[in-house]
Amino acid sequence: MQTQLVKKDQDMKAMEERYKKYLEKAKAVIRTLDPKHNPGSAPEIQALKSQLQEKQRTIEHLESEKEKSKVTRDIEEKLIVSAWYNMGMNLHRKAAEDRLIHSGGGQSFLARQRQASQKRSQAVTGTNSMNR
Repeated sequence: MQTQLVKKDQDMKAMEERYKKYLEKAKAVIRTLDPKHNPGSAPEIQALKSQLQEKQRTIEHLESEKEKSKVTRDIEEKLIVSAWYNMGMNLHRKAAEDRLIHSGGGQSFLARQRQASQKRSQAVTGTNSMNR
C-alpha cells in the first residue's frame, strides 16, 4: 500500500508539472497575441491599420469617380441621341422641301392630281375625235 501511495504521489507531481507547462505555453500565446504585452507588434498593427484606412479611402474615391463617369456617360448618350434625331429631322425636312420645290412648281398634291386627270381626259377625247 505504501508503494501505491508513492506511485500516486509521483503521478500527481508529474501531472502537476505537465499542467504547469501547459499553463506557461498558454501564457506565452496570450502574450504574443496581446499588444499590451508585446510592444514590438503594436507599430506593425498600426501600420497595417493605416494601410487599411488608406485603401478604404482609395476605394471610396474610385467608387465616387465611377458614379460621376456613369452620370457623364448617360448625359453624353442622351446628347448624341438628341443630335442624331435633330439631324435626321432636318434632313427629312430639307428633302421634303426639295421635293415640293422641284415638283409641280409649288402646286399642291391635289392640284397636280387634277392636272394629271385633266390631261388624261383631254388625251382620251382627243384620240376619240381623231378616230371619227
